Amino acid sequence: MPLSFRPLNAYERELLERLLEPAFPGRPELRGQMESLTAADLHKDGTVALHCSSGQPAPVKSRVPTEGECPDADGVPIHILLHVADGFMRELEIYKSDLSCILKSPAARDLVLFTPHEEAGVEWPGEEPKTGGA
Repeated sequence: MPLSFRPLNAYERELLERLLEPAFPGRPELRGQMESLTAADLHKDGTVALHCSSGQPAPVKSRVPTEGECPDADGVPIHILLHVADGFMRELEIYKSDLSCILKSPAARDLVLFTPHEEAGVEWPGEEPKTGGA
């Protein structure tokens, strides 16, 4: 059955705007795609397929250039991932670590944000800081 795309709702827009806060390669282009972005429901947890009808492709370094997480009401982490393919936003994935039903949808402001290793100039915990030279 073909997907039925619709305008983003306010909640989806807030999550995407929050995920696009950290600096990472491709962020300006992804922000530019927001105005033409539409969504199609994929799962009751809030996961949606995304379709962008205009904008420049984003030169991201990985399929998931940014993600966020926060605890659900029972303390189990909820993960929100932005998937990008061929430079365009394709999916906003939302799932709980133990794959149980989400009890309370996370507020965008409560998300702790992550970008893949080194893309935003952030060191991983326990890693020695990088210095110039060889």
